[in-house]
Amino acid sequence: MEESAILTLKIIILGSSEVGKTSILERYFKNEFHGNQLSSIGIDFQTKFFKFDENKIKVNYIDTAGQEKFRAISVNYLKAAHGVILVFDITKEKTFSALEEWMNHLKENNQLNIEKVLIGNKIDLEEKRKIQTIEGENFKNENKIEMFMESSAKTGFNAQNIFIEAAKVLYNEHLKYKDRATRQGSLAEIMPISPKIQNINDSEVSRKKCCF
Repeated sequence: MEESAILTLKIIILGSSEVGKTSILERYFKNEFHGNQLSSIGIDFQTKFFKFDENKIKVNYIDTAGQEKFRAISVNYLKAAHGVILVFDITKEKTFSALEEWMNHLKENNQLNIEKVLIGNKIDLEEKRKIQTIEGENFKNENKIEMFMESSAKTGFNAQNIFIEAAKVLYNEHLKYKDRATRQGSLAEIMPISPKIQNINDSEVSRKKCCF
């Protein structure tokens, strides 16, 4: 596939402040963890290239500030997104309860049917767990979310799988609903079924950040 034919997918990461959205990204893209990671302000972009069989795909992961006052910023990016990663902290009930607000946020912006992945972060703090795995599974099923998994940015558990599987969900869902128009063309026209996914060399990872 020629460079000009590479399809770009956008996945936005949503969740309350301090659930570890940025830490998960840092673990995946830089294999680093900073326990004193400050809450994001503005929008942070991370880009990764994958191969689906013989086709090269570009995925932009968009990290948004979780604070309420920045939620308006995320709207513009949300409307351009193909998928969403929803993150909560398994040790804080309020971050799990806030998922309903984020689902309403999607509904208000006509994005309730967007492909979604649910993440319960900070399982390294198992002794402080407040949200059980079954609760995450139930929320996934009740809200028709494609996938739920638990992770730890600190240990790296599932850190890679989150982003790979999110891209895979988009790939498969767009194939499944190939007649549904997408913002940047139809995956079904250029993608084969049953992809073998691989990361392309890390030299092809780029990062941009802008603050508002």
